[in-house]
Formats: sequence, C-alpha cells, structure tokens
Amino acid sequence: MKKLKLLLWITMATTGLEMTGFAMNESALAAAGPPSVAVQHAEWNQGHLLVPVRPLIEPLGARLEWFPAEKELVIRKNDLTIRLAANFKRAIVETPSRGEFPEYPDLPHREYADMGAPVQVLNGSVYVPLKFVAAALGATVEWDGPSKLATAKLEGIRIQIKPSPSPVSMPGTQKLTSARMKMLSDKLNEVQNPDAKYVSAHYKPYFTDRFIRTLIHDRGLQAAGRYKDPVTLPEYTGKTAATFTQSAPLGNGLTGEDQYIEDRAVTLIWIGGAWKAERVDIRIRTLTTGFAEYAPMN
Repeated sequence: MKKLKLLLWITMATTGLEMTGFAMNESALAAAGPPSVAVQHAEWNQGHLLVPVRPLIEPLGARLEWFPAEKELVIRKNDLTIRLAANFKRAIVETPSRGEFPEYPDLPHREYADMGAPVQVLNGSVYVPLKFVAAALGATVEWDGPSKLATAKLEGIRIQIKPSPSPVSMPGTQKLTSARMKMLSDKLNEVQNPDAKYVSAHYKPYFTDRFIRTLIHDRGLQAAGRYKDPVTLPEYTGKTAATFTQSAPLGNGLTGEDQYIEDRAVTLIWIGGAWKAERVDIRIRTLTTGFAEYAPMN
C-alpha cells in the first residue's frame, strides 16, 4: 500500500513538472515574438529590391506555378491570381468575375500594374519585386536603413530579407553600367542589316572580333524584334564574363489570348578595358497577352 501511494505521488509530481515545463515553453514562445523566415539573397534594381519568389510567397500562404519554356509564373492565394513574366515590369492581377462580360460569366476580372522593376531569372532562380508582390498578398514591408534589412509582415509571420553581394566580386571600375548596356543594345539594334565594311570599321569598340566576323558571315543579326533600353540586371558569370537579357514583343496570336515574345541574350566579355558583345542568342516564347504593349515595327 505504501509503495502504491509512493508511485502515485511520483506520477503526480512528474506530471506537474511536465505541465509546468509546457507552460514555461508557451510563455517563452510568446515572448520570442512571431516566427521569422530568412531570405538569404536579394538584389537592387532601379530602386526596387528583388527577392527569390518561392521563399517569399510560400510563408505568406500562396502557391507558385512556374512555366520554364514561357518564363511565366503564376502566384495564387485564395481567389487572387498574379501573373508575372521574366524581363517584364507589368503584372497581371486577376480576381473573380465582376460581370463585365455577361456572355463569359467565368472570365476573371483583370487589372494591370507596373511593379517598377522587372521579374528576372538570376543564377537559376526567379526574382520578383518584393514590395509589389508582398503587398498584393496582404503583407506590409518595412525597410531598416541602419541594418539594411527589409521585413515583410503578415498575421504573425515575419520574412526578413537582406541584400547580398554578387557571387562574383567585381571591381567598381569594371562593373557593367546601365549606360554601357544601353549603348551595346543600341548597337545591336543597328546591325540587323549591316554593310560588311561598315561593321568592321565602326563596331570594334562594341563587339569582339569574333562576333564581328559572325555578323559579316550571317549578314547581320538575325532578329525580328526591336529592343528598347535594357531593364534587367547584368549577371556576372566570371571575372571577365557577363550576360544580360532583353525581350521584345513580336505580335499577338490569332485569338488575342497569347503574345509572341522574342528574347535576346547577350554574352559579354571584358577585353581591352571595356565590355564588348561576344555572342547573341535569340529565342521565341509565348506569353499570356498583357505583359507588353505590341506596336508593329515601322
């Protein structure tokens, strides 16, 4: 009988300690504040902070679909759909139908928004403008200047983002500037139908000798689009190598639901104290209509 009482006392005491520990753990969690998620990589472009899309949206309760051939992504949360495309600043935001088209009652209401900076694929990851995407999903964004830390908050979730240095360290005097990218883009626009002698004499400050020979052999750059100023960030692939990409609309599909886009990927090398075009790759993709305004070339 004494042994039974002793066993009961030990059991009650142990249970009491466990309950006390549980209460202490609850208090400690409450004191620690809301859970935090750290995003390790971010890049500045045109005054906007770009962040990897998946670690941003999933803690905010959204899901992602990525279509690699089209380079188009779709973010969904409840009855909200956000469509984004690489190299474009415009977002397509869809919500349930408001009855604008009675003959198509299931057609969603669509609005367009300028995000200020384009979606971009960097080092194999898709980057999106933090402020726009976070706000569209209901979060608020704060920037702390002294710590250089951005925080997105939503219903007890804190996502902390810190801009990261480039994986390739580049001296300031060797960095590819937006002015140089624009200059190279303009020169590439000029060589779609060039004169061979003019190319050899005029484009040496902008193109490598190998690329000039390729242009002469191919009788110009085989591209159909007319490209505006570059809006994406350059991507350094080595100490003397970099790339940047551009997109130009070619036209709409027969139904008007799709849009044909030409992409121009420019490979550069640092030679003779300047960045020069070494190769250009052209590809066509199809996007949902609305990311770019199409105007036929003159």
